[in-house]
Amino acid sequence: METLGTLLAGKAAENRSQPYLYFLDNVISYEDINAIANRMANAFDKLGVAKGDHVAIMLPNCPEYLYCWFGLAKLGAVTVTINTQFKGESLKYLIEASDSKVAVIAPDFLHQYEEIAAGIKGVRKVVFDVIEPAGNNESLGELFRESSATPPQVSSPAEDIEPLIITFTSGTTGFPKLVMNSHRAYLTAARDLVSYAGLSSADRIYSVLPLYHVNPQVYCVLAALIAGGSVIIAPRFSASRFWSDVRKYQATAFSYVGAVLPILLAQPEHPDDRDVPARKCFGGGAPKEVYEKVNQRFNIEVLEMYGMSETGTWNTINRPGKGRAGTTGQVREGFEIRIFDDRDNELPPGEIGEIVIRPTKPYIMFDGYYKSPEETMRCSTNWWFHTGDLGKVDADGYYYFCGRKKESIRRGGENISPYEIEKEINKHPAVAECAAFGITDPIMGEEIKVAIVLHSGQKVTAEEVIAWCEPRLPKFMLPRYIEFVDNLPKSASEKVQRVALKERGLTPTTWDRQKGS
Repeated sequence: METLGTLLAGKAAENRSQPYLYFLDNVISYEDINAIANRMANAFDKLGVAKGDHVAIMLPNCPEYLYCWFGLAKLGAVTVTINTQFKGESLKYLIEASDSKVAVIAPDFLHQYEEIAAGIKGVRKVVFDVIEPAGNNESLGELFRESSATPPQVSSPAEDIEPLIITFTSGTTGFPKLVMNSHRAYLTAARDLVSYAGLSSADRIYSVLPLYHVNPQVYCVLAALIAGGSVIIAPRFSASRFWSDVRKYQATAFSYVGAVLPILLAQPEHPDDRDVPARKCFGGGAPKEVYEKVNQRFNIEVLEMYGMSETGTWNTINRPGKGRAGTTGQVREGFEIRIFDDRDNELPPGEIGEIVIRPTKPYIMFDGYYKSPEETMRCSTNWWFHTGDLGKVDADGYYYFCGRKKESIRRGGENISPYEIEKEINKHPAVAECAAFGITDPIMGEEIKVAIVLHSGQKVTAEEVIAWCEPRLPKFMLPRYIEFVDNLPKSASEKVQRVALKERGLTPTTWDRQKGS
């Protein structure tokens, strides 16, 4: 099977001047994106990047993100995607744990990197400056502009089962885990989505999600490439610009995560809401009411899916014309899915248990958690990958997502580890201990609440806690709700019982950051 590098070259030869990428007012053809990827590969080669090396990418949504990813793929190197909101210890961990040889940083994020640079050893920092070199930093942009567009000379080309990319998934008891996926896993996922969603060369897929996420990587960037269509990359999600962009670029489809569709539905209605070129969208996080309202208001079919970075990126889908509101659809070919109880016994249709998954074809799931064989095995008991998610299946084979067995919080499409929030708040001198957990929210899916126990005799306000968190946590991890409590509910083994805290919900003494009270 082909790699991302060979796929790109083949599509360039096939489609030539046909537009592949739209970004703001820029239009980049298939042959141009391939030539640019060659130049980028040669630029990385000048930096000493070789097959198998890991390169961290900390860039905003922009064409340069794809230039780096595609160029590294042509070398057989591995792209490590970095959430641009990370800072401090979290950012340092991601760079170090991934064994990145080079870190590519946009000028806008240079200050975040410089804060932790002194503690990182063996990483070569380069700044991708599109216009001119940024200060005294080594410039990837300059190397790129000096490089040839001829295909890179690689003595040992990558094979499709070798690693393509490392993304991060939230850990529930520690730092994020590093998910390794091969060329075959990603390209198979994109190819299958093209088939199941009925995409073609006539499609233009609009992406508003951060490019460090698997959703836009596979569902938009690679799906458009395989279909021979176009991808439209927005700098960021904007509800006010969303539909004007869809009309401007004549987008026929788009991807979403949990918060996107509710936010769009919350905007004022317009007479032309149904007069849009988009006819389908795909992603995860559309409950029955949202699913139906999007179809009714915008005349768009929602192809709700289910999957994880670890499980081939997606495993179930509501196919066009066969969707069932409130479900995540039917299973994708190449995978088996079951619903297990706590002893790994299969449950009958209609009963809720843990969603477990395994492939029936080789190398279409992840290659494991990087340098964490114990964690990989822990999730793969009895030869099934245990997702930690709860679900059920009906008699017709439609699957339902029923919540998370794990303790991670899912806010606006981001999986958030309570541990990272708690670790920073617990550093406050007035805090004895705390617990972070999710509170159900109709827009964001979940909002973050933190219950805090203070040291005896100490006082601190909720506003002061937020002020403490702001320089230490990404914006999406900032708690919305804070409650000061005398103690945290715990089990006999002294583990915090987050379920009890979630059930308690919002109390009269809960402070709401959005209301300031």
